[in-house]
Amino acid sequence: MTNIHVSTAQESQYVEMKICKQPRTEVAKKVTTRMVVESLVDQLIDSNLISNERLFDQILYNQDIIWIQNENFNGHLFAKANITDQLKTKTNDFMMYMPTNPIVYDVNGEHYQLITRIDSTRAKPNLERLSQAPKAILSAARVNDLLCSIVMRFYEVYLEDLSRVVHKNKQLINFVEREYHQFLNAVKELNDNRLNWHPRGKGHELLLELIDNLQILKSRPGKVLMDFSHSHSYVVVESSYPIYKQRQKTIQA
Repeated sequence: MTNIHVSTAQESQYVEMKICKQPRTEVAKKVTTRMVVESLVDQLIDSNLISNERLFDQILYNQDIIWIQNENFNGHLFAKANITDQLKTKTNDFMMYMPTNPIVYDVNGEHYQLITRIDSTRAKPNLERLSQAPKAILSAARVNDLLCSIVMRFYEVYLEDLSRVVHKNKQLINFVEREYHQFLNAVKELNDNRLNWHPRGKGHELLLELIDNLQILKSRPGKVLMDFSHSHSYVVVESSYPIYKQRQKTIQA
């Protein structure tokens, strides 16, 4: 018996997008607001739960998440490195992407920079923003809005792609849906407590705790999570994009 591996023409043409963070030395002497966004982006890239194409198109380079615009130049969470000098305010030349020691990612051989002008920890997140028409801005991103938009879009994409897998893992889908809705409800509760978003309040810190407690965000394919919706049950985390990878059919001859 000989195992013959056959790939279809469509499968053999597929080449997975590569996203690789470039080496960089952090020079900030204290924790800055933009670091939490950088950490979340790195976490999603490393998770391998959704394909890099989907991550790039739906989150990293998508105007729904953030849209920085100056005349004909556009940037998002990522901006092409060769145009970041153009994405700055006209009155005082504030750069939206770090002008020195930028945070650079290689995307299929092309360099992109991560947005770094991020502030407004006192502004509570707008959970309706992803359902609204995106608007271009040329100002600092609001960190709580940005964090929630990234998390929400990630869960939406992951659920959508899991539902497309031929052999659906219904228990995993239910687990992800439940965790996502719990997150949304928890953020709504924070928003209802106005004192939490006072400049000396803890709204931002509490939001970071909610995100840090999301089990799916901290998981990789193969991780086993306890599923407390069922007695003594567990769920195995899976990648949502095996249908996009090259598949080989084994034919016994």
